[in-house]
Amino acid sequence: MKRWQKILLCVLAAVIVLAAVVGIALGGRIATVMNVKRVAAGIYTMNYVQDYQLDKALRSELDTEKKVEEFISKEIFFGHAINTNFDKYACSAFLTMNEYDPENTTYLAGRNFDHYQTDTLIVRTKAKDSYETISTVALDMLGVGAPNSVDPMSLEGKIAMLAAPYLPLDGMNECGLNVSILNVDGREEVHQNTGKPDLPITLSVRLLLDRAANVGEAVDLLKEYDIHMSEGVSQHLFIADTDGKAVVAEWHKGKLKVTESPVCTNFLLSSKSVQEDPSGICDRFDTITRYLAAHPENTPEEAMSLLEKVTIDEPDYRIVTEWSLVYHLNSFTLDIAVDRDYDHVFELSCGAF
Repeated sequence: MKRWQKILLCVLAAVIVLAAVVGIALGGRIATVMNVKRVAAGIYTMNYVQDYQLDKALRSELDTEKKVEEFISKEIFFGHAINTNFDKYACSAFLTMNEYDPENTTYLAGRNFDHYQTDTLIVRTKAKDSYETISTVALDMLGVGAPNSVDPMSLEGKIAMLAAPYLPLDGMNECGLNVSILNVDGREEVHQNTGKPDLPITLSVRLLLDRAANVGEAVDLLKEYDIHMSEGVSQHLFIADTDGKAVVAEWHKGKLKVTESPVCTNFLLSSKSVQEDPSGICDRFDTITRYLAAHPENTPEEAMSLLEKVTIDEPDYRIVTEWSLVYHLNSFTLDIAVDRDYDHVFELSCGAF
């Protein structure tokens, strides 16, 4: 073999090795970015195939927003600094039987996300040793979409979305577990300190969706961690499943409190006075409670109509209902309306990703 041929073969071998290394490092990220889709104005989907290193995150003692950002920067963006926006938000959530399926007992979970202006990203994940999940992310928290200047369908916007698995605000998994995070008005942020591993509450939504099949398993997982919150406010989790069980997980005086309730808005349900009589504290809570008492079974359309009844539009505070979701827990599909436009409701399943 001539000398130039040997040199060429060496160069080709080096190129192949380099391509393989780049493929291993970037393959999942590239595939994820490539399959971002626009469903309609303000609604996007992403089929997330990159390993988002949940187990490593759970071992990393993430007890502040800054540490979450640093972890995402290192594991997803090769050390490039990022800024996320963990804003305050209101919201409503409930569980109801599905009247649409009279032959079987199935359930629907409703959820309004009340927030500053944002576009909506719905993310499908199927990580190793985890359940398949669908979760929802406010793109404004990633600096993408309205009211930001970064177009969600631009390369910059799609790359920013790679942080999405760490920021779910609600979702469900293939087992029919539903989780939503909501603010608790008038309460300071919680930082447990019992010696257990640290976990930010937003990442707890990802943990439960990935690893819990039902409400009982979800509560058991929460007991294994010290939960931490941010933005100066407390938050709680609404958790529901296909057995018709619904609870609100709260952290009060440093302890996890679990209250059975098919309805959740923005006040502490675990306090003694509230458990005696929760009425009169929140109009949205009262509206949903009264409706479900009179209508314990609802079609998906009726569940969406109930969400419409409790929307928020407070321009002085720049808070409006950004999305309304009806999760079909038994069929692993969802219906979504955004920006209070209930004339246009979109049904999504895993095939949409």
